[in-house]
Amino acid sequence: MKREYVVIIAVGLYILSYVLDVVGGSILSPIKNPFDLLSQQMLSTYPFTTVSVGFKTLAVVMSILIVLHMIEQKYLAKGAFLIFLSAMMELYSVQQLATSAVNLPVVWSVAISYSGILLLAPAAIYLIIGFAKIVHRNISSSSLDQSSQHQS
Repeated sequence: MKREYVVIIAVGLYILSYVLDVVGGSILSPIKNPFDLLSQQMLSTYPFTTVSVGFKTLAVVMSILIVLHMIEQKYLAKGAFLIFLSAMMELYSVQQLATSAVNLPVVWSVAISYSGILLLAPAAIYLIIGFAKIVHRNISSSSLDQSSQHQS
């Protein structure tokens, strides 16, 4: 899929999540854990908010992956960066919810937490590709060295 389409989809998800926030209202129950929103009681009480958090999560993940896609190769660096970013997103979200800080709305803190979890999958893929390329490069360079030794 072309980058432009992905950018348009991500922007559309941001806008749609904002509209759902306006329609659904804010969360009145205190949330101390990002996964509290996935409980049966919260899902039945705040369905619009849950969908809004899902859209925000997808938009954040898509935005990060679009930016990383602009960097050619460097799979190990991308994977390591995504793992680091995922950890920072989780820590930030947990701190925001545990201290009831108001730097971000609760729905954004939860969306950041879920995005951090989802970013682990592309991080693993980038790391696997990076290691596979290193192994391939080492195998092909050793086979070239062996063939050049046999010819001399």
